[in-house]
Amino acid sequence: MQDLWISKSGLRRKGTSVLELRKLFEDGITVLSIYEPIQACSSGDHANDIKEKMRQLDFDVIGIKSTEDGPVEGYIRASDLQEGLCGDFKLDFLVADLISDSTPLIDLLTVLRDKERIFILAGNTVHGIITRADLQKPPIRILIFGLITLLDMHLSRLVRKFYLGESWRDKLSQGRIEKAEQMMKAREDRNEKLDIIDCLQFCDKRTLILAKKEILNIFGFSSEDEGKDTLKLIESLRDKLAHSQDIVTGSIWKDISTIVERMEQLIQQSEKSIESSVN
Repeated sequence: MQDLWISKSGLRRKGTSVLELRKLFEDGITVLSIYEPIQACSSGDHANDIKEKMRQLDFDVIGIKSTEDGPVEGYIRASDLQEGLCGDFKLDFLVADLISDSTPLIDLLTVLRDKERIFILAGNTVHGIITRADLQKPPIRILIFGLITLLDMHLSRLVRKFYLGESWRDKLSQGRIEKAEQMMKAREDRNEKLDIIDCLQFCDKRTLILAKKEILNIFGFSSEDEGKDTLKLIESLRDKLAHSQDIVTGSIWKDISTIVERMEQLIQQSEKSIESSVN
């Protein structure tokens, strides 16, 4: 099987580095891909009327202007509104509430770790808003799934490196092995070139990774339990993405963003072992 990581010339192959994946999202995909134009009211509008409109639109927050044609100067929260004018409930934008529309999408994961929403600046004017609900959109899901796929590829590489021949079979149940063999047979019928390790599921690779202290050390896991917990969280997130399930509602986004950050770290740790084999 062709080495995915190192070419025959001894050079690292393009597109297999987490830094290259990050650069792709930093340079090519910004928050413009998921932000929503901010809706706004005028400061002279009656608060109860706007509150009802926000309820109908399922909005927690909208912008507020001094005049109908003016720029958005702040925002109001539906939970604050009662009798009076909208201007009475205006909240000013803080620097921490604002990001540029050129902000890389990948940086948004950290930005929304401790925030429910962020406002988007185009020049010096607020034009958009991103909430955690927007993290369900395809660009974010593609980003996270890309990292999981890259990590999965690293797991396969490490299994090949640290298990001689087919010694890995001793660590898996017969049922898991048969499942991999069935998948391999189906792929061979489609003339796909691969080996059986490519047909192992993430959970199988997790079992094999945890059984090798050398691999745990590469990833920087302090114990087998830490490795098991981390990889199970990643697998759970992977399954949600693969089956188009909700990754925000019912989950703590702070935990998910931490998992994504941890994945990057694991991939970087594994890449160090690749680079050392090249140099």
